[in-house]
Amino acid sequence: MLQLLIIEDQPAVREVVAEIASELNEHIEITQVGSLKEARPLLRSCQWNGLITDMSLGDGNALEFFASLAEDGFVLPATILMSGFLTSARMAQALELGIEHVLSKPFAPNVLLDCLSKMLCADSPDKMPGEKVKRPERSSDRLLPEMFEMDRRLGLVYRMFDEMPAERDVSEVCASALNLAMEVVHAHTGYLALFERKHNKLVLVASEGMENVGASCDLGETVFRPLIFGEEELHQTARDSAKQVCWPGIDENRFVAVPVRLQGITMGVLCLIQPGSEIPLKSETRQMLGLLVKKLDTLLDNRAVHAALAANMRDTLIALVRSLEARDRYTRDHSARVGALSAIFAADLGLDQDHVDLIRTGGLLHDIGKCGIPDAVLLKPGRYTDHEFAIMKAHPAIGDNILANMDTMVRERLMLRHHHERFDGFGYPDKLAGEHIPFDARIVCVADAIDAMTTHRVYRMARPLSFCLEQLKNNSGTQFDPQVIEVAIAAIERGEVRTQAEEKNNPSNGVMPLSALISVKTEVRNYA
Repeated sequence: MLQLLIIEDQPAVREVVAEIASELNEHIEITQVGSLKEARPLLRSCQWNGLITDMSLGDGNALEFFASLAEDGFVLPATILMSGFLTSARMAQALELGIEHVLSKPFAPNVLLDCLSKMLCADSPDKMPGEKVKRPERSSDRLLPEMFEMDRRLGLVYRMFDEMPAERDVSEVCASALNLAMEVVHAHTGYLALFERKHNKLVLVASEGMENVGASCDLGETVFRPLIFGEEELHQTARDSAKQVCWPGIDENRFVAVPVRLQGITMGVLCLIQPGSEIPLKSETRQMLGLLVKKLDTLLDNRAVHAALAANMRDTLIALVRSLEARDRYTRDHSARVGALSAIFAADLGLDQDHVDLIRTGGLLHDIGKCGIPDAVLLKPGRYTDHEFAIMKAHPAIGDNILANMDTMVRERLMLRHHHERFDGFGYPDKLAGEHIPFDARIVCVADAIDAMTTHRVYRMARPLSFCLEQLKNNSGTQFDPQVIEVAIAAIERGEVRTQAEEKNNPSNGVMPLSALISVKTEVRNYA
């Protein structure tokens, strides 16, 4: 008895596929499931001769599901993959998984039977390899293409909500929207571009099949001015239309485009090139594109509001740090300097600009936890006792707790919590060591120590750069990450770091405080 498993989330389609498969051989036992979750235990509990599966199911993508199983050593049985639209990337993934039989919906029943015959012929003594299966046409067969099309549209609607989550960044949301739109009209090339009004340019944020074109172009080089300025809701050109340009360097005169909006204002263009659908588009296809664009509008709106709230919260926290530091003349602007130094080191380490800006913010906020330290300790004019230092050492954890409920500042939290960890594991609060310390925090740690050494404190004057260099070199690999120390020393040597002039901020009009005359320990970890 041949064992065949069918995975299809639409019951009507699943029943029709099972009915067709049963006509191949009376010795086939067919099991049907409607989800990948149901399929998982069955795949491992039985020796299947064959598998028929849709690619996009309600609880995930079959190819990604099979790839995860393969990582655990699972060997996929002979498989037929059904899909309403397969990109070249998905086709390549299917081949990597050993799936040789791919059916593009809609397909005729005889096509499925022929494919099953080829796949199962080795296990079926009644059939010769490649033998065509003949069956009489049934009246229900005429409904199959319509059923597949309904299934495809439902799948696309589900994916608009599953594959375009609000928590992704703008580029990921736009890429997901483009891929879905291409499936709606069966296009293999397309792009989503945002409009820069200041420069009158369209800038690509997502594209498929456009590797050899520019990343931006003047709006006037395309035919989309009416879309951008609200004069058109849909632009579609047939092959026999007059020559029109959808993007410089794309020699294709058949495309469809719709405006991308944010709160009713056109922000860009979604263009689908050489669609497989008929032009003019059918009303149901236009409705699908309209639904997709509205979903994209909602997501972009949410991202914009989310970003605005995050920026406002960040500015509020930075203002809090500045007001905190303003109470102490010796630490005034300390966090701003640490943020600037951290950004220099991050850039020298080759990090991208977004990452550099993130680390600058972490440097600006690194001491915000000191708002929870009593003034008697925080503003004490002299060195701390062991007890007071223990209190001061709580500020990284306090800063972490302040940001604990801010989901937009997860990476900044790591810098706040771990900027006093040591590379050798003897720091605080968690005694992390080496690579276990977040890299961003290791950068802020070095910037913090440099500023502490090169600025005035109530118990001592700013130390010279020669002293700072000596401490960095001596503590590389113990307190500090050697990789960060390397760029820090280079930055000092090229003049990026300066000490405060002694006469500028001398707190006692030229007279050193008694505590400053006392021998100062040279271990950098003692700088608060």
